[in-house]
Amino acid sequence: MPLRSFPVIAVAAAAAVLAGGIPGVSAEVLLEDDFSQPLRRNWILFGDPLPIVCDSMGQPAPSFDNNGDPMYDSGAISRGSWDYSEGLVLECDMYVTSNERGAWISGELGLVVAETAVYGQDGMDIIDMNLTYDYCGEANWSCPHLQGQLQAALVLPDMTLDSREYIHFNDCLDSWHRYRIVIEQDMTVSFYVDTMLIHRTTARIPEGRGEMSVVLGNRSSSWGRVFHDNLVLMRPD
Repeated sequence: MPLRSFPVIAVAAAAAVLAGGIPGVSAEVLLEDDFSQPLRRNWILFGDPLPIVCDSMGQPAPSFDNNGDPMYDSGAISRGSWDYSEGLVLECDMYVTSNERGAWISGELGLVVAETAVYGQDGMDIIDMNLTYDYCGEANWSCPHLQGQLQAALVLPDMTLDSREYIHFNDCLDSWHRYRIVIEQDMTVSFYVDTMLIHRTTARIPEGRGEMSVVLGNRSSSWGRVFHDNLVLMRPD
């Protein structure tokens, strides 16, 4: 299933084109980052090794490099958290590259309930909603030859998932794409890559979960790396 390329949205212009992808819909920008400033300004870093800024990659450079290792996740959670009761739109550019045989490479964009987030040296425990793109070649002994894996998921209170997964999905490798998570006003969640709707949940986010923080990650290795850039979080007007 090919994806139609979507022009990269400059941070300064992003508010004009979000809110479900409808041009001209205004939105309140809550958080934006092109990673040209020190990471700790907007983010609490976790994992070992910690994420870094990459000066040679980006749209344009620099960008966020999760700098993770093949065993554990590395990433960042935003210092701020925001109410989602009127909807939220989160999006950023992401680049995933891998050797054809590679494994343990994962890019992630997500939202997590701030007051219950658990993270540390080994990564983050549960991310309440996430859009991830992984690569699993023959080097991954647990699930080889799945190649590109694109997954959109909402974690429900009983720990089941309202999700959709695509395997052998290599359309997003070695190129920048725009990943988007939309909390709709009816509390369902829509997930996009570029202009393609990947999944829309039938389940709704339960009431009273608290404010949401943004999460970036996840893993890189000697096989390949993951970069994020031009992140924007908004509340549609």
